[in-house]
Amino acid sequence: MGRCVAKRYSAMVLIVPKQLHETIAEIDGRTTAVDEFGIVTQLMTALDDPANLTPDERRGAFAEIEAFRFQRPHGAERRVWGIYWGELASWVTGDGKQVYSPDIANVDEEVLSHWIIRSANAQHPALRARFSDLSWEIGRFLKKKSSKANKESSEQQISVDVPVSLAHRAIDAYLEVVELGIAENEFYAWQFLDRAIELSITINDPARIAKAKVALFRSRQKMEEAGGKFMWWRFDDITWERAKALDCSVEEKQTIIATLENALVRTSGISNPEVFDPHWAMGAADRLTRRFNLTNESEKARHALKVAAAAFEEAAKGANALVALSWLEDLIPRYRNAGMLEDAARVEQTIRSRANEAQGEMKRVEVPVNIPKEELEGWADRVAGSTIDEAISNIATACLIRENSTRESIENILKNAPLVATIPSSIMGEDGFTKAKVGSINDDLDGRAVQHAANLFNWHAPWLYFALNRAREKHGFDLEKLVAAFSESPFFAPNREPLLKEGLAAWISGDPVKAIHVLVPQLEAALRDVLAALGAPVMTRDPHTDGFKAIGMGAILDHQVFRGLALKDMRFHLRALLCDPRGINLRNHLAHGLVHPESFGMGLANWVIHSLLLVRKLRIRPNKV
Repeated sequence: MGRCVAKRYSAMVLIVPKQLHETIAEIDGRTTAVDEFGIVTQLMTALDDPANLTPDERRGAFAEIEAFRFQRPHGAERRVWGIYWGELASWVTGDGKQVYSPDIANVDEEVLSHWIIRSANAQHPALRARFSDLSWEIGRFLKKKSSKANKESSEQQISVDVPVSLAHRAIDAYLEVVELGIAENEFYAWQFLDRAIELSITINDPARIAKAKVALFRSRQKMEEAGGKFMWWRFDDITWERAKALDCSVEEKQTIIATLENALVRTSGISNPEVFDPHWAMGAADRLTRRFNLTNESEKARHALKVAAAAFEEAAKGANALVALSWLEDLIPRYRNAGMLEDAARVEQTIRSRANEAQGEMKRVEVPVNIPKEELEGWADRVAGSTIDEAISNIATACLIRENSTRESIENILKNAPLVATIPSSIMGEDGFTKAKVGSINDDLDGRAVQHAANLFNWHAPWLYFALNRAREKHGFDLEKLVAAFSESPFFAPNREPLLKEGLAAWISGDPVKAIHVLVPQLEAALRDVLAALGAPVMTRDPHTDGFKAIGMGAILDHQVFRGLALKDMRFHLRALLCDPRGINLRNHLAHGLVHPESFGMGLANWVIHSLLLVRKLRIRPNKV
């Protein structure tokens, strides 16, 4: 078999290597499905060592092989070049150069002309569709780019004609593949139908839009009549996203609804395990809901939700507790948004009833760390200093959980344990409900840092214990001296001294429950005074009483003043300890009665004392905010 020569546009001629001809002819002559990406392997296998090819033959091989390496998009995505076709892979070289494979920059006039010829001569409709679509889409892109190029630019100008008949040919070929039932699989069948509709819309061809719509509904009917599972959601996606152009009739809209309702019924029945899938049932319900919302049929939407949610509730009964709680939690906002409050309450009760079971499924991981007592004692002695003021200052500084160092620790995890760094996590409360979700290090560095800080509070607790004990031993850290030290700070008002004294006395006597309950509110009040001293407002209007109320801990620490550089570490430390659900969240748990009794130990009480010492150390100059 001879060589296939493309139309000449320059001094170089594109020549398809002889050894590719038999493979290309065999693929094009098939009457069954072809694997578009698999063709690349077949052509590469048939090709001799590229070193034996002439430059013209290398270009011919590129034109044939790379044509099958350009990738179709997922849904509405348009990647690097903003067109339908995208690269298979991309990377950055050592010198910082961005590389794409295949690269549209390598498609010149000869390659484009060759694709146009292939689109006209291809016998298999899948090949005809691909080459026509490549020629049309990439050809238009290159023509547009070429027209904007400066006349003095060395960039090659594209003069190849890219007629609309290429789009016609692509549309017709895509529909032919589907009608003949020779798409590689169902996924590609829906993708070809969607692309045929998209192209028809692009060129404003009502006749082909109508033809494609007929093919779309006919395919749905064939697949549903065949029984079993089929990709009904793709049918819904296409009719939803192309709704304006398709302009479905009332009967056609009823067909869409019926398709979704059938899918909901099939996938929500737990008695048929072969098709039961509560996730797909909820997907069908969500799709029905968005369509019922258009027609203000809220009762039908609630019914769809009820059916799908019942499938999840039923499945949860046989699942382990952690999985069940994850499923059930998702139902609560769905029920609430639909006004189904009784159902939401029922699910909440189920979650609480399985909370202990879920806790039991978790595994405790312990890593012993041995620190010589002499090392701890020496460090504690240095931190305790020579006076009470030195001790307060040193302990506050030495035990502060700093934001930058915590983030650096997290980034080291990314280097040393990259898999762990990518896994998101959920923080579950004692009642079985998720309190917060933390993403990967790349996506949620702040969340990971706060979560890590919560661990650091536990890991650093022995150091804080030794430092406080050594200060008490060296300086007689008794109640009167502590109260006197705090009274020197403008942030511990005299009218609050009795409560401060009660809390400190409880700590000294080893009563952490009382100490924590009394001192945390005093800490919040002191921080509010710090904010006021910096010139920030600390009162906000209460719309329910038409009066004013003091801002809480979260609003205090979230204020721009505490976000400033000077108080950055203090804010991070206190936020992680007191009011961030990804951290210890002591203040909020305490205020809402959610602290587990085991948490009220001296270790946590010591961190409350440390927080008071942090505030005591502050020397603030009034500032206007």
